[in-house]
Amino acid sequence: MSKTKNQPRVLVTGLGPVTSIGIGNDAFWRSLVGGRSAVAPRQLYVDLGREAEFHIASMAPALPTIRPHHEFLERNDYAGYRDLAYALAAIDLALEDAHLEYDRADNNIGVIQAFEAPGMERAVATMFETCATMAPSQQGPPKLYEKLAPYFYNVQAFVYVHAMSKAFGFHGYSTSVHNACTSGAFAVDVAAQRIRNGDADVMLVAAGEAFDTGVRIEWFRQLGLHAADGMMRPFDPDSSGFYVGEGAAAIVLESESSAQERGARPYAEYLGGAFAHQGWKHSIPDVRSSRLHEVIDRTMTAGGLTPKEIDLIVPHGAGTTLSDGYEAQCIAKSFERNATGAVTTAFKPHVGHTLAASAVIELTAALLSMRHNTVPGTLHSRSGCGRLTVPLVTETTERQVNTLLKLSTGFTGHDAAGLYRRVDA
Repeated sequence: MSKTKNQPRVLVTGLGPVTSIGIGNDAFWRSLVGGRSAVAPRQLYVDLGREAEFHIASMAPALPTIRPHHEFLERNDYAGYRDLAYALAAIDLALEDAHLEYDRADNNIGVIQAFEAPGMERAVATMFETCATMAPSQQGPPKLYEKLAPYFYNVQAFVYVHAMSKAFGFHGYSTSVHNACTSGAFAVDVAAQRIRNGDADVMLVAAGEAFDTGVRIEWFRQLGLHAADGMMRPFDPDSSGFYVGEGAAAIVLESESSAQERGARPYAEYLGGAFAHQGWKHSIPDVRSSRLHEVIDRTMTAGGLTPKEIDLIVPHGAGTTLSDGYEAQCIAKSFERNATGAVTTAFKPHVGHTLAASAVIELTAALLSMRHNTVPGTLHSRSGCGRLTVPLVTETTERQVNTLLKLSTGFTGHDAAGLYRRVDA
């Protein structure tokens, strides 16, 4: 959605990264420019009595203790829900970064959450743990309902929205987006619509991911998408897949009038986005359709920019042959016939593929690149050897970043793009 005449400008005024390589903007940024990744092997249950080893960019096993959210989770029966815990910590950091103060009892702040499977890991892990300790008795098989019912209730998305609103005292428009890896891009646009329509001055977007079992990762491995060697190489001819990552991020979106009234220092203006659905396969992009190319072109038109004016492109960069090839093909169609000074970089090798949280975490990294006029390099990939027509940065590079195009693609054929422009303080 793009801004139309007389609608408020939508600004990003706060960022809150909680990642395997750093919590908070400063620590996260230092790790990005330093080329750090925390990927390591980890043993996880994939079935009763069966474990497997996966490379994961893991958070520390303990729940974040930033602010009092550990106690909040305990009091409200969310103990062990690490994806939610990381998201709450990210919201706290984003609010602090935005220097946003509000009346917890009287406000119109809303939150749009982007999760792939909220609460599922805790539910499945509890099922494995419970079944492993329960033996059939003379009265028949063990009764699991009373033990597991609360966990399966908590996989419903509205429960996490409730937890966020309760933890922070938000009382505005709040909902969930679950469009696979493009969820964060959709969430940003939904939040921006509320501000442009005059329904809110401030909206939060939050997303989190954690893995307590290997159930979902095993599916990726069976599809041939998991990088068994623990090396993720987006757009490189030797790419062999991705490793997953844990963490969260939150961003504060705000109307220009609200930001100015508070004296906030914005990171960027959200100019708008475009979206499409391929309607083809579950896990394979329809390379014939080039719908991402159409999405890019519509985003540029809606935002009033040309390819010549783009400084940085942050693609999805999943490190799989088909996904990277599809993105490269669509970027080429949109940019190859235009003289452009744009460069690309991919952040997943740093933090892992955080699924529905990936777009928000990577947008946070990209906006920090804009703030610092520095582009972190894409780990493990080689420059100039892939199919990208826009140069891939492989070493941390200082350069002016005034405009940013963030791309996302997702399972079941979701394509998304968002356009951002620097706002000078």
